[in-house]
Amino acid sequence: MIESIAKLVQYAPTFSIRENGSTIHDYFERNKEDEGVVLVDREQPAGIIMRNNFYQKIGRQFGYSLYMKRDASLLMNSDIVCVDISCDMAKFGFLAMNRSKENLYEYVVVLENGRYAGIVSISQFLIEMSKTKEREIELLKQQQLILEQANEAEKIHRMEIEQKNASIKNLLDNAGQGFLSFGGDLIILGEHSKECDEIFGFSIANKNFLEILKGLVNSEIIHMMQSVFESVFKEEDRPRNKVYLSILPQEIMINNKYIKVEYKAIKSLDDKTIMVIMTDITEKRALEIKKEEDKNNLKLIIRAISCKTEISHVIEVLKDFFTNGASQLLNSGLDKEQILHNIYRTVHTLKGDFALNSLHHTAEQLHKIENDLSMMIENTDAVTLDDIKQLVNQISCERLLEKDIKVITEILGTRYFEKDETLNLSQKRLMQIEEEIRDKFQGDDQEFLIRLLDSLFYPNIKDIIRDYYDYTSAAAENLGKNIGDFKISGDDVYIDRKTHLQFAKSLVHVFRNIVDHGIETPDERIAAGKPEYGEIACHIEKRQQEFVINISDDGKGIDIDIIREKAVEKGIYPEIGNLSGEEILETIFLDGFSTKSAVSMISGRGVGLAAVRAAVEDIGGTTAVYSQKGKYTVFKFVLPN
Repeated sequence: MIESIAKLVQYAPTFSIRENGSTIHDYFERNKEDEGVVLVDREQPAGIIMRNNFYQKIGRQFGYSLYMKRDASLLMNSDIVCVDISCDMAKFGFLAMNRSKENLYEYVVVLENGRYAGIVSISQFLIEMSKTKEREIELLKQQQLILEQANEAEKIHRMEIEQKNASIKNLLDNAGQGFLSFGGDLIILGEHSKECDEIFGFSIANKNFLEILKGLVNSEIIHMMQSVFESVFKEEDRPRNKVYLSILPQEIMINNKYIKVEYKAIKSLDDKTIMVIMTDITEKRALEIKKEEDKNNLKLIIRAISCKTEISHVIEVLKDFFTNGASQLLNSGLDKEQILHNIYRTVHTLKGDFALNSLHHTAEQLHKIENDLSMMIENTDAVTLDDIKQLVNQISCERLLEKDIKVITEILGTRYFEKDETLNLSQKRLMQIEEEIRDKFQGDDQEFLIRLLDSLFYPNIKDIIRDYYDYTSAAAENLGKNIGDFKISGDDVYIDRKTHLQFAKSLVHVFRNIVDHGIETPDERIAAGKPEYGEIACHIEKRQQEFVINISDDGKGIDIDIIREKAVEKGIYPEIGNLSGEEILETIFLDGFSTKSAVSMISGRGVGLAAVRAAVEDIGGTTAVYSQKGKYTVFKFVLPN
């Protein structure tokens, strides 16, 4: 029997406990015969990693991603047996036999002068012990058998885990969804479903998540997402993490596909990852868009039936502008910036008018033109007059109107746009339209459309006024102002469209006047101690043979001194000193009178309120205006039933 174990000492490679787990993996892959390695900390053995135990750990679910890029110390068994190189065989055998079942690994670490010298293989030790100590050998053989059985069990367990992981990956790959995850460095881990690669069109493994999103979402959103992810990886509170993740974009267009995106923060051991789940909802969104388009088309048909004159008018205005108005502006001698702004404002107003009349396809096309003009305005220095002409000249009214006109004529016939003010529609078709409304709409939308259908010949004046809300809001926005409440109250009055049509159309001038002259800018309102959003209120009162409409705003009122000054300047009155305040206010209804020094697309020509009064007087009504400077203005119209 040899006196010490020195002759049994074998070489086993050492690695620092701070070495990356992938380094150990690479070593085992290259050295198939080696059963284990030793991990050291400042030249002192800290633990061992046996091959079987290593593959068992990385074979668990998420094991590979958890251990490969982290310290190897997470993989080692630190409860090791260490002996000095001078240890005799008997003592070594005693230590070996008395190991716990949990620590029946093959290697015992050997030290020399307190430093790592190598390992002793239990198998080799058994061979030496067989010469003299049969009882001890038998015990060790039993331990060795246990070790082999444990190793075999580990192999089987590892295979089961690998099969399970393969099944899970196969399931994820065929789930029709993309699954990926990343840590604080935002680098996508290798374990992701193949659907992710199909969504993006390339392999995304080991790429920065935000880098592959650049070009798909704008830079501001990328910056926001960066901040959110940084907050999530710093924050330990789970509810807060959910709030952060809820801010992220929930839908992204990738390669012309609508992708729904969900985010989950996953905590494992001392690490945190974010899982991203991506679902292709292109077909679902296409159905939603189709459903929404059907609803919008139905709204257009109802609007076309009840408001033929308004629709014909807005189409004529569109054609007139792009046929004549735009050309006049381009040849007016104004500088290019003025021309651009004038065209932009007109297109913006037209977009609002078409949207108001449910001509949504045309409104969308005008919105695109508006975007092009907006980009030109932002880069005025680089834009020439020829560039503006080229943009305007390529606009075709027929193409702009094509889809909406097709929707109308397919249902109401090609004669719809003839000058005849009458429209023939069978009772059966009206009933079909009502059934479609009940099928496609719910709640307030359904109630509004049916009420509109029922009032084809005698509409409620409230509904006519309500139609001006979108237009008024858009006009205010164009002037940098905000409209909040648009209150309509009072009695329901059903009017004869033929009699009151011109008056109803002329109300646009009242709302333009309120937006341009009455409602202040947000800064002006705040300085005056008012809410940022302006308020417009319409009240209807029904009487025996007439009804009254009061349209008011909480704006800056009418400055009588300015009216007086402008009236004298324009020579409207030879002598104005003796006129009362009420008489001076009446000046605003005179043809050609305006307090504006320049004409804009909203007002300034002095024809708007004059047209309103003329429309009112044509049907035997009267007009009046009341105002208090800095407080309010009220337009009062008394009209026959």
